[in-house]
Amino acid sequence: MGHRVREDEHGMVQVETRIVCEGRTFDGAASESDDDAANRLRVPALATLRALDACLQVFHLGVSKPVLVLDNVVEVSVGDFPVAVVMITASENAKSLPLVAACPLVGMSDLAIILATFQATERTVSHWLTWGDRSPGPEEQDR
Repeated sequence: MGHRVREDEHGMVQVETRIVCEGRTFDGAASESDDDAANRLRVPALATLRALDACLQVFHLGVSKPVLVLDNVVEVSVGDFPVAVVMITASENAKSLPLVAACPLVGMSDLAIILATFQATERTVSHWLTWGDRSPGPEEQDR
């Protein structure tokens, strides 16, 4: 995993995220105006979801097209510490599942949001990549 953040002279922020899956590289990018703090928090999560979507397009086994939709990214305080909370909806075959994860905003907030996005989606994306449209048998569900 890697990422790059750039800001141009007009305050536009662009985040690029790169992931590697089975030796292949997948990139995602997003940008929005830095004027709106709520939109600014969404940029790293959107870039990460786009990289994950590119990976799913290649490796997902099945006819359904799983989708990850960013619902929101917010900053909350836990005690004296700022925390990024990422909320995503995962959909496949008319089934939707809310996914949520949080990461402390220490140092680079973009990296914290990227990590929270990966934490929120890890189990679902792994399931999609492993099973595709097939459901695991009872012996596999306990793993």
